[in-house]
Amino acid sequence: MLAYAAQQIARGSGAAGPLQHLGALNLLRSYVAGGLQQRESSRSFSTGNDHRHSSLYITDTDGKVIGHTPLLIGLVNYFERHLPYVGYYAPVGGSANPEKGTHPMDNQLRLIHDAFELKYDLKSMFCVSEDEAVREVAAGKRGDLVDRIYAAFQGYKEMHDMVIVHGTSVGSGRFDAEIASAIAAPAVIACQAKDQSLNDIARKVMMKKVMLDDYKVPILGVCLNKLPVFDSNIMITQLKRKFSEAGIPFLGAFPEDKLLRGVRLDELLPALNAEFMFGSKVQLDQEYSAVYVASQRLEELLELMANDGDTRPLVITSRDRLDIVLGLLASQVSVAGPNVAGILLTQAGFGNGRTYAHSIMSRMFEGLSKYYQGSLLPIMSTDLPLYEAVRRLDRVTGAVLPTSSRKIQHCKVNQMWYTSAERLFAGSWFWCLSC
Repeated sequence: MLAYAAQQIARGSGAAGPLQHLGALNLLRSYVAGGLQQRESSRSFSTGNDHRHSSLYITDTDGKVIGHTPLLIGLVNYFERHLPYVGYYAPVGGSANPEKGTHPMDNQLRLIHDAFELKYDLKSMFCVSEDEAVREVAAGKRGDLVDRIYAAFQGYKEMHDMVIVHGTSVGSGRFDAEIASAIAAPAVIACQAKDQSLNDIARKVMMKKVMLDDYKVPILGVCLNKLPVFDSNIMITQLKRKFSEAGIPFLGAFPEDKLLRGVRLDELLPALNAEFMFGSKVQLDQEYSAVYVASQRLEELLELMANDGDTRPLVITSRDRLDIVLGLLASQVSVAGPNVAGILLTQAGFGNGRTYAHSIMSRMFEGLSKYYQGSLLPIMSTDLPLYEAVRRLDRVTGAVLPTSSRKIQHCKVNQMWYTSAERLFAGSWFWCLSC
């Protein structure tokens, strides 16, 4: 009966498709809830033999570990709404200490851990660091590494009802397939569609399918990310046909997103070695629309911003330009001037340690915060010279951080529109129930 319900959700077709789809999904949810209620209140986790645990393995066609944040956040969010204990696991992490590491995988682990307030520490969410995995593979100990990953994952899996597993970039794509096969997790193929032709996308997905088939890893479907908005409907229609001919379900596509692509103010702090000085920290969770280097007179800057019409520019100037800071602050308080996202102060002079009226600005912001009802524009400071700060700023790209509350919420909402999470729910549980 449960297998039948899972199949109905996966199909979702026919005249009565929507009703059968909803009814079957509710049946599976009832089964999950009933099984969980039977567990002891002390949370005595069952073994994998009762088939009530499941997992999904997200594998990238190019072997990348970054770029699929919307899909990962969306999946964890979806399963958390239906299952009480959802986990996120990376067989190969980033650095040995993800809490302070700068590896992209460290950032990804911290993001999911903090965004969903997962109860277990970061070190339990991965098996080995990337450096260690590379050494093991290079030394010909690939089989031993897979055994270690299997043992570590089983321990983590026993504490969760569903685990989203993040693939690795170590080794070839076959190593990813080997891990997925070892931990018995059905795979979701993720593919970056940006700057890729339709044939390139299809070719990469087919190559990944061949690798997964070689290791007998079930494929639940393919999901695209950063799909160009222009002609997206035509691309999706043609790709659906190609995937259908190859027996690969199409789960959905996330389009290129202006909000996720935008750079937030708090993303500048680590990139420029900057620190927050004054204003509202809440405003740091906002994107800026343009960058203005304020080296002219205040009135010329205000006139330039008014004529350009940018909604939320970031203004960069040296920290000796107190006139710029006070003028933009007055412009915001009066509600008559341009809406500035924030101000970044850079080194002034030869870095002689002068504070340039730091105490005066501190008293002004403290006084305004008592009487001004709005949020004061944030002011940040870096010891970099103006030229170097602008040069680094040009290389900063948008990211989703644990503090990116707007972007995280956006990913959660978008998942409901752009992917068929119900198909994944049905497919993963059907695979689990049929083991």
